[in-house]
Amino acid sequence: MIERKIIISAIVSTEFLQQVKPVWDISLFESATAKMIATWIWEYFEKYAKAPNRDIENIFYSKLQDNKLPKEIAEEIEDEILPGLSAEYENSEFNLEYILAEAQKYFKKRKLLILSQNLETLTNSGEEDKAEKLIGNFTSTDLVNSKLENFILTADQIRKKNRARPTMLMKPWLRESQLTILYGSYGSGKSLLAITVGYILGLENYDDEECEIGEWIGVTQTGCLYIDGELGELEMEERISSFEWLGKQLPKYKMRILSIPEYQLETEDTFYLSTRINQQKIIQWLKNRPTYKLVILDSASTLFGLEDENSNSEWNNKINPFIRDLRAINVACILLHHAGKTDKKGLRGASSMGAMAHNIFRLKDHEKKNIDRGEAWFVLAKDKQRSAGVNFKTFSLHYTISEDKQTNWMTTDNY
Repeated sequence: MIERKIIISAIVSTEFLQQVKPVWDISLFESATAKMIATWIWEYFEKYAKAPNRDIENIFYSKLQDNKLPKEIAEEIEDEILPGLSAEYENSEFNLEYILAEAQKYFKKRKLLILSQNLETLTNSGEEDKAEKLIGNFTSTDLVNSKLENFILTADQIRKKNRARPTMLMKPWLRESQLTILYGSYGSGKSLLAITVGYILGLENYDDEECEIGEWIGVTQTGCLYIDGELGELEMEERISSFEWLGKQLPKYKMRILSIPEYQLETEDTFYLSTRINQQKIIQWLKNRPTYKLVILDSASTLFGLEDENSNSEWNNKINPFIRDLRAINVACILLHHAGKTDKKGLRGASSMGAMAHNIFRLKDHEKKNIDRGEAWFVLAKDKQRSAGVNFKTFSLHYTISEDKQTNWMTTDNY
């Protein structure tokens, strides 16, 4: 019955087709007749941008004359579908919102049922990896319930909503819900800088002068989840401990480390943040710990398994969904990435990488850097900053390790 209602609505209502398009999936129809008519409807809609209305009868009889219809389907259309159309053509009280809700509910139910059947088949045959991948690639079937015009607003209307602006974590640039990209060549000091930010914001006395990074000053305490795709737990612990001279982090703000290499080694489970199921695991962890408002991802290529960094679809399909999830729960993200092979190329990868970012900061090796001394010394400049741009001045940081393995830094001239 519901399939018949959806099909008839699609035949008579252009607005229904326009709004149901995001979830319309012919393969989800159970009836072979519904699938066939749905195909005709959509071909017509794609060609003429409107519902077929009475033209559906002409399409049907044309197919019938060409002997392209099985007998039982032809009889069902002629006896059950076409007679019901006359009343719908004359129905001035067509309830669009109701039928849209019913169509969404139907498609979602069918999609979940098919997923359940496929999962059962795969698990029964011992193909758990494929089953998990199937879950990770599953997308919800949802329509936007609110009408578009409700979101087309004047500045006054936006102000009346009185929405809180994202909390500033570190002046003048790090805010909740925003993405910042730190990039530079291998060994430039990206990880050191990111750890410095994350560690400082969890300190009990994070506003001490010695905790300033140039003109960057912590203003709101937060926990930091550092997801590392390159180093093991022991190496990460060693790096974190070299900052402990700054003071103790409060228990609810203590930096947490997820070492993907360690996880894979012990569990034999290949883990990439490009799969939705893994992204949702991290999001749920953060939801359960609301004091953690900063995530550091080190690095884009290793964590997301990028096959082609220059492909916009790689970024859009593998990374953007996770960034949007973080934004939705007001969590700031610092993403570490690599520079191009030459200084002139800048940020390596697709152009869409920069579209989602609020800030893009570049680390370039200082001309006085001495690799043999094990130091990190870089000039830090901005490629992009959506807010507080005039407050950001290019500066240099010189990181050194003392004999008692303390990580220290100081600002220097840029040359």
